[in-house]
Amino acid sequence: MTAPITRTELQSRAKLWRDDIKFTQDVLGKPFEFCTTWGIFSPEKLDDGSLMLLDYVDFRADDDSIDLGCGYGVLGMTAARECPQGKHWLIDKDFVAVEYARLNCQKNGLTNTHVQLSNGFNQVDKTQQFSLVMSNLPAKASKEQHYLYLLDAYERMTVGGRFYVVTINGLRDFMKRSFTEVFGNSDKIKQGKTYTVTLAVKE
Repeated sequence: MTAPITRTELQSRAKLWRDDIKFTQDVLGKPFEFCTTWGIFSPEKLDDGSLMLLDYVDFRADDDSIDLGCGYGVLGMTAARECPQGKHWLIDKDFVAVEYARLNCQKNGLTNTHVQLSNGFNQVDKTQQFSLVMSNLPAKASKEQHYLYLLDAYERMTVGGRFYVVTINGLRDFMKRSFTEVFGNSDKIKQGKTYTVTLAVKE
């Protein structure tokens, strides 16, 4: 049986835990530098779902994109790099995530980004439209919240705009149904052992 850790040991470890976590990781074959912290999703390395999603996104040079629930920013950062002629919004309802996403955009010299605190699309400029929406949808969010994301995205997207999501496989049937209900179409782009990438297009 493992002996319990003393309070003194925990306090010593906590000094390190309070420091920012820094790492470099390739995304689509090119490196990004990341700064994160405990309490943000997948703080020590990029999560497999986001990386899988990015492998299947059709990036276009002039896309205006939004990373819905950006965390510390990898989806929106990648769009900003791959679509240099567009502008790219990174939004999250967690103020800590927003601060680190903003820092990571600055660290990587991405000047065509706008990072802000927003509960879904609620605080996003209502005149801004997007040709590309991306999200690593959290499994714990309610179906009502998922529908609000989809309905609001539909209203903010240009005709021909693409909405890519990655979810755990347990949500793939829900995504197919809800995309079809809101957009009138749904395309399963890739299904792996754990995650599924699904696409809807505003027609």
